[in-house]
Amino acid sequence: MSLKVAVLGIDGSGKSSLAQALPVVLAAELEIVAGSAGDDYWVFGPDQDHLAPRFHPRGFPIAAHLSRLARRWAKRSTGNPRLYPYLKLAQMLFQDDAAVAIGRRYRAAAMVADGNLILSATGRAGNYRNRKERATPADIEAAYRHLLSGTPLDADAASRLPALGAAATVARWLRRIGFDGVWLPDAVIFLDLPPETALERVGRRGRHVDAHENLADMTHARESYVKAVAAYTAITGRPACVIDAQDKTPGEILRVAFDYLQPQLEKPAEAARQKVLGTSPEAGLQTALKPGYLFRYLLPRLFSGAWRELTFPLSKTGRMLLQEGYSAGVMRVIHEHDQAAQGALDRVFFGYPLHRAVYDRLQILTARLQPELEARLQKRGRVRIFTAPSGFAYDLFRPLEEILQADPAAARRIDLVAADLDPHGVLAPELTARAQKLGIKFRIILGDLTAEATRREVAAGGPYQVALFVGLSSWLPKPQTVAHLSWLRGQLAPGAVLVTDCFSADTYAEGGRHAGYRAGYYSPVAYQALLEWCGYAGLEAAPESGRDRINHVFVTRARVAARAPAARA
Repeated sequence: MSLKVAVLGIDGSGKSSLAQALPVVLAAELEIVAGSAGDDYWVFGPDQDHLAPRFHPRGFPIAAHLSRLARRWAKRSTGNPRLYPYLKLAQMLFQDDAAVAIGRRYRAAAMVADGNLILSATGRAGNYRNRKERATPADIEAAYRHLLSGTPLDADAASRLPALGAAATVARWLRRIGFDGVWLPDAVIFLDLPPETALERVGRRGRHVDAHENLADMTHARESYVKAVAAYTAITGRPACVIDAQDKTPGEILRVAFDYLQPQLEKPAEAARQKVLGTSPEAGLQTALKPGYLFRYLLPRLFSGAWRELTFPLSKTGRMLLQEGYSAGVMRVIHEHDQAAQGALDRVFFGYPLHRAVYDRLQILTARLQPELEARLQKRGRVRIFTAPSGFAYDLFRPLEEILQADPAAARRIDLVAADLDPHGVLAPELTARAQKLGIKFRIILGDLTAEATRREVAAGGPYQVALFVGLSSWLPKPQTVAHLSWLRGQLAPGAVLVTDCFSADTYAEGGRHAGYRAGYYSPVAYQALLEWCGYAGLEAAPESGRDRINHVFVTRARVAARAPAARA
């Protein structure tokens, strides 16, 4: 059974971001399956992810669809105080049911929800009820018992609470038909924030301000949340985690929330994890023809872009992908496809959204790296650069070639260290020759970058002013991703930057899973939180995405005094 976690807080407190980021860290640090329920639904695993927006390989609960629909209607009705509360309650009701269903379906150890029907309704109801007397924590505790078990309300409590008769009847009938939308969480995290600060944050979003986002309503909502948390503790005997969200950064809040939940979640016994970096050796033409791939994915998603995959066996580039996976050679073809004549089937291949995202990423990387390198070289000191996995290092050599064409003497101040597995033996000679042509100092380290021997070699070339971790966050298991990013933080010089990226799920992700790929997917918010967790200023790094918004590139600095998790061997 999943540990049901609710994150509470008034608008602007950061609860939605925390609800999405916390399961990522739980999956990485505790090696468990953890999910998130809110604006979107996610299920993260240590080795691969199981559910994300536009990625539902095992289906999507009806309640989750209804939650999204109710949320959309509620957003359109925020100016209607008679209609909005009921739509919001319906959205929370369906969301809580979907959280239980998803946790059960994926055997998640924890499900983190953005709010909770009973607790959140207590915090919001007062905005839409004009009563002379405020409800007390004892009244709210009585309301919980009334909704959960039908315990009658006394007259005094009823006079201070919104009318609950209809809600109690609905809750009772829903339980009878097996609907799991009315429950108290096993753990509560309350982000306490002064309403004045919350309003400032809401105003900085640059979006429409809802009718209830005003000082009076938000002050009442905060007071109601405080009472709701007190009533929760009284009725369950479990302490809530109350975090002062004004004086802590989002990264610090994430760490407090993790520390609160960690004792309640057991790390599973050591199991065999995917140790090979990159794509699964099982992926290829044979697995692509399995019935599950054809009938559960390809046909239903045919007109959502999956039709392009049918052409892969018919083109040279497609067959190369099916044989090698996303090897350095395949990535080279994608990066250089605009320099060669293409047939119709090749154009279909390069128009595949994932391949467009890879191509767009290179353009973003070269554009971001060139001014970063130029600025550091203008200071006349040595610039040490580390990239892993390097591939053919187009993202570095292209901007370096532009810079050194204008200032050839700067080559003597550049040290470049690259690391990769290079299973086909093609990277080392080509990269070495390209570096020699530019006149820069270059060394390539062949091996698994998570291995201790490789790390020692990398560390010997540091500290580095610029580090790249591009193209591997989706393929590397989360515990190893956190370990690598945390270790890499220790190899960086003061003022250094990390250039990294992540992929979000789309149609291609479901096809890849059926074809045998094991991968993880991040929203920009979740990956920023992971960077914060590992000792970087991830929340200050704005993502830059390609035309399909599948890949997201970040340039972030290393924090000076970060408390990063200990690196694993």
